[in-house]
Amino acid sequence: MNLPEPDLVAILQAGYWGPTAEDSSDFYGEQIPAQWVKQWVEQYDPHKIESTAGLGALTLITAAAAWGVTPGGLLPEDPEGKQWKGAQRGNDGKHLMSYAVGGVGVDHTDSAQLKRLFDFIKLNHPTLAPKADQFFNLRGINFDNIRARGGVCSTPRSEINLDLDAKPFAHDIYGGGSSYCGAHMNGATTLEDWQIFRHWIRAALRQKDVQSFIINQWLTNVWVPSYQAVLAAGGSVEEAMINSRIRNSSPVTAKCAIDKANQVADGKRIETQLKAYTDPDCKGKARHSERFGVMKRPMVLYRHFRQQP
Repeated sequence: MNLPEPDLVAILQAGYWGPTAEDSSDFYGEQIPAQWVKQWVEQYDPHKIESTAGLGALTLITAAAAWGVTPGGLLPEDPEGKQWKGAQRGNDGKHLMSYAVGGVGVDHTDSAQLKRLFDFIKLNHPTLAPKADQFFNLRGINFDNIRARGGVCSTPRSEINLDLDAKPFAHDIYGGGSSYCGAHMNGATTLEDWQIFRHWIRAALRQKDVQSFIINQWLTNVWVPSYQAVLAAGGSVEEAMINSRIRNSSPVTAKCAIDKANQVADGKRIETQLKAYTDPDCKGKARHSERFGVMKRPMVLYRHFRQQP
């Protein structure tokens, strides 16, 4: 599934994207204009899956990335309780230029999707930065493994804070913690690998086609499977919004959430999916209940512009 060009441009503008964009506070606090939300809702035709691209993008940027909407004063109450403001920190929410913590880009691309991103960069931007061979050799290695062994988990911390042109990385400095480091301090990557990875990924995220690829991959691999599975089970587009956010964390949990929703009355399907996100039986995590507010943002917006209760 591909997001139409005008919609992509609207998201890039709302995300402060450009040729010098960075993973820093100057590019956080993103809010999508309400006019785009209204348009995406009004374009939806349940008989045409391609018409859901805007709703999928809305779910990505408000429920997964925690962006806000402006003007918030004309909207219903924000279920996140933040007056429709966007995330203000690099380790809170997800951003177009994310590369220093959590993953890559607005969906925190990692694992299998990170492999596809490497392939796209190699095909379309093979000479984007120095030390290409070393960068592409990192394909298939988990983001957090590269980061943890890049000095983040060392004592004292030994992360290289200059890029390959000897200029400082502008991202904030984020720690690891014993649990994180214990889980990810494996493999054979080096301090220089983390330096090369950040330099290349930052340069790639400044390319419009890379941003488009990341968003479209999310729509294809996260939004569409959830939308199709939920509606096939008799659920609603609002429920698909919840399930795709769950799938963003874990496809296994997303499937389990649908299975549990299929066992309850229609009016309880969405709440059942949310509970599944925290249910150990669904490989969920209790701490994910803190995300319920932001997960409901696209659903509240959809109902508002559909004028539904």
